[in-house]
Amino acid sequence: MKYLITLPALCVALLLAACYQSAYARGERYPVNAALAGFTVATTVDSPLAKAILEGTATTGSPRSPSCSDAQALPDPSEFAIISHAHSPDTAMALLIRCLLQVPDIRYAQTLFRAEVSRQLQGDRSHVNNARRFASGYTVLFVPGWGYQANDNETGADLALPRDRIAALGFETQLVPLLDNGSIEDNARILADTVRRHLPSGKRIILASASSGGPTVAAALSDEGLHKHAQIRAWINICGVLRGSPVVDTFTPWPKSLVLRTIALLEGWEYDNLLSLSQAKSRQRFARFEPPPHLTVVNYIGTPFSGQISAFGRSFYNLMKSSGPNDGLTTILDALAPGYTVLAQGSDHFIMEDPDIGLKTEALLPVILQLIDRDEIHAAFGAGQEASTTTALRSVENPPTRQAARSW
Repeated sequence: MKYLITLPALCVALLLAACYQSAYARGERYPVNAALAGFTVATTVDSPLAKAILEGTATTGSPRSPSCSDAQALPDPSEFAIISHAHSPDTAMALLIRCLLQVPDIRYAQTLFRAEVSRQLQGDRSHVNNARRFASGYTVLFVPGWGYQANDNETGADLALPRDRIAALGFETQLVPLLDNGSIEDNARILADTVRRHLPSGKRIILASASSGGPTVAAALSDEGLHKHAQIRAWINICGVLRGSPVVDTFTPWPKSLVLRTIALLEGWEYDNLLSLSQAKSRQRFARFEPPPHLTVVNYIGTPFSGQISAFGRSFYNLMKSSGPNDGLTTILDALAPGYTVLAQGSDHFIMEDPDIGLKTEALLPVILQLIDRDEIHAAFGAGQEASTTTALRSVENPPTRQAARSW
């Protein structure tokens, strides 16, 4: 209970989060039951407009979502912050999800994932069992989040359950021994050294990161020595705080910085290490990240409505409402690396709170392997050929495959 009590409780007590929470508790709630991103949304939202958008009954006077058409050029988070302020956070979230699903690669990945989850729920494990055939050729390095040792598996930062599920399928796995509360820069060096030790095996490497592990991966892959290695084949970015958390920046100006320094003192953290997660530092650092051309990036991002926020995420979610759609620790758009995205609708930043996370872990694995295959087809044939992003956007019943390789 250390994380749940110490960090949010101190912030809430000292800086008005209690007001946010009481307002949340008193505010009107509107039940909604609709389909979104391939899944059923059965929860409550914060406004009748959000409900109308989700249920498809919104009028022509509803706010227009900024355009999303290219994963490399998504809209600025401030555009959705404006919608959140003018209407409501859930209105902004509904429009953002619809916007993201306009991006062909995101829509494609979401379709694959939705179909795989459906198979799992029906007891069809054919794709998961097929993935076992390729286990000997891969190593999965799990890059944990902040405080993964001190909090055990309470926050899910240690990725224990996904590690167990992937290992049970025959894949070699390792938890990268990052500093528990180290800076992004220090932990990136540890990760880079760990990857180098695995390269001589000849196996392909999949990096799976959680939260602060996301910017750690991006910083490590910016290393010139690692950037060129095609063995580093995929990166699963799980709720990465890639461009920092507004929560940290909220508490850095004087006198609010006293709160952050007090938290660091009580927790035994280095204050400067905590600041490495600020937006001020993270945006500048992530701007230098250039995904290697051989790397398949898959973001797995929580996209919660206000009625779906977990106990871990609620305090920070309420503090961040003015920043726009967020997962309880960072804004959604700030968590995305260029590549594919799977929207974990119903989950917030603390996705291990999802009771189906084990099933979804196993569903995500064959999806990632198919996306790796898809990218290899693109590299072989070029964007202008049949395997281009547009023409390859097809029914999940006919996913792109490589002849004499995988058959899904």
